[in-house]
Amino acid sequence: MLFFEDFVKNIENTQVEIKGIKKYSLELKKVIVWMATGIPLIMLGVLQGYIGYTKNFSIPYIAIGLLLIFLGGKHFKIIFSYKVILDMDNKKLYGQDLDLNLDDVESCILKEAVIGRGNKIQVIARIITKDKREIIVPLLMRNKVEFVACLKAMLKDKFTVFKG
Repeated sequence: MLFFEDFVKNIENTQVEIKGIKKYSLELKKVIVWMATGIPLIMLGVLQGYIGYTKNFSIPYIAIGLLLIFLGGKHFKIIFSYKVILDMDNKKLYGQDLDLNLDDVESCILKEAVIGRGNKIQVIARIITKDKREIIVPLLMRNKVEFVACLKAMLKDKFTVFKG
């Protein structure tokens, strides 16, 4: 990812067309990381299940195999279920559990922050609605610059960049 100042400059220099529906999926680096952990988990689960099967249905081996397959499947679910959709015609933002009308947005702040229990700084869009809900959208998607430029164009003066 670019440094934050370069990212902001790229947003200012990007011209976007505000019509249609734009879909954003998980960035390639994240897909590779989740696949690189999901595939071995599934393979180990199948191996454990096979060992349990050949040892006269050894329940501990089969249970561990099923657990590993389940964890590997969750990784693939994350990869294929991550989608952020920006509907420019209806001014809506859709995500996993998000259905936000952009007319209800009071402010949107683009900034760097640490999210969750991690210690890695990432760029986020902090959206506050008129009913005082706070929605944090981590920019884990491809075409981050285009996504933020579209948000900026649609929200106009409600969009700010926090450089701190």
